[in-house]
Amino acid sequence: MKGICCLLIFALVATQCFGLYEADSKVVKLTKDNFRTLVLESNEPWLVEFYAPWCGHCKALAPEYNKAAKALDGIVHIGALDMTTDGEAGQPYGVNGYPTIKYFGVNKGDPIAYEGERKRNAIVDYLLDKAREFALNRLGVEIKPEPSNDDSKVVVLTDANFNEEVLSSQEAWFVEFYAPWCGHCKQLQPEWNKLSHQADIPIAKVDATAQTELAKRFNIESYPTIYFFPAGNKQNTHKKYEGERNAAALLKYIKEQRPVDGQSQKSGSDAVNIKSDESLNEVCKQLCVLGFLPADKVEQEDAVQILKKTALSLTGRANVGWFVGEQFDDFEAELNVIGEGYPQVVVLDLSAKKHYRFRRQLTVENLNEFVKGVIKKTETGQSFSNLPKLNAQKTDL
Repeated sequence: MKGICCLLIFALVATQCFGLYEADSKVVKLTKDNFRTLVLESNEPWLVEFYAPWCGHCKALAPEYNKAAKALDGIVHIGALDMTTDGEAGQPYGVNGYPTIKYFGVNKGDPIAYEGERKRNAIVDYLLDKAREFALNRLGVEIKPEPSNDDSKVVVLTDANFNEEVLSSQEAWFVEFYAPWCGHCKQLQPEWNKLSHQADIPIAKVDATAQTELAKRFNIESYPTIYFFPAGNKQNTHKKYEGERNAAALLKYIKEQRPVDGQSQKSGSDAVNIKSDESLNEVCKQLCVLGFLPADKVEQEDAVQILKKTALSLTGRANVGWFVGEQFDDFEAELNVIGEGYPQVVVLDLSAKKHYRFRRQLTVENLNEFVKGVIKKTETGQSFSNLPKLNAQKTDL
């Protein structure tokens, strides 16, 4: 009787030690002791799941993973490593959530994250493609990566660049927080990519399973979670998007958004005639567009109307002001305006102490495009020290 009890206890312990996979499974049990020998020093491809036995998603994956391993037995090695007991082996591979699945191919030092469906057929298809690449590599055939079929302009955000890219920008941003394994996120991806071509603001994404600081900061509890960050001040102004997840609905939402709550339309939607330091400082509290216009009233009025329409479209992102040309010579000289005729336009960023010369035909479309380039840092500016005060200029003009 005592012997039978011992055998039962041993069997129970053995099953528990193996975690989600039975002893007869084709899924190879990997540990901190055998991982290097079996996987890293192997001349054969491996797919490795890093998991935790208590993880619900891992439990759901186990039967599919088992069947894929059985189908690929003798073709590609499929293994699993319990991070709760042998996490030391998985630490170098950025395992921030369970399950994390990595393909160890030709370059074992740089495994590829598996982000496909967690179904047996999808896993088998993926590994057969990889096995073909692996075999061709042995023949010395260069494998060129397939071109992307989405031509995405989506900006990838991380814990490291989020503040600089989004919160420090005057531009509005639309940001998706996603998980690579999330089915709804995969359905959204082509629409999100399409939106990145259609919208006039940055469209971005954050892998919430990898960028854990951002996920915690914005209380991301489900995927995808989409936030709209309005133009201008972004301190606690972001709004959660709850609408349909197609490009048309998303684009409509962007166009419906207004400046930051509480911001006066009047303050950022008119072109101010600057005649004093006070009005200059008011206009240039944020990024400002400064027009230097001809003295001729007809030509001047045409340019003013273009600046006013531009001001309306830039509400919340930049203010617009204008001067009569040659009224403040030293000020114009500091911005390299003198000697080129009027109208001239300069975009001024006092916080960065840079100015940007606009050299295209003065139209609302051209000026809008240029200002957006300044905001997105695709335009090249010139540094300056300190601007002279307007009231120190010549008064004999």
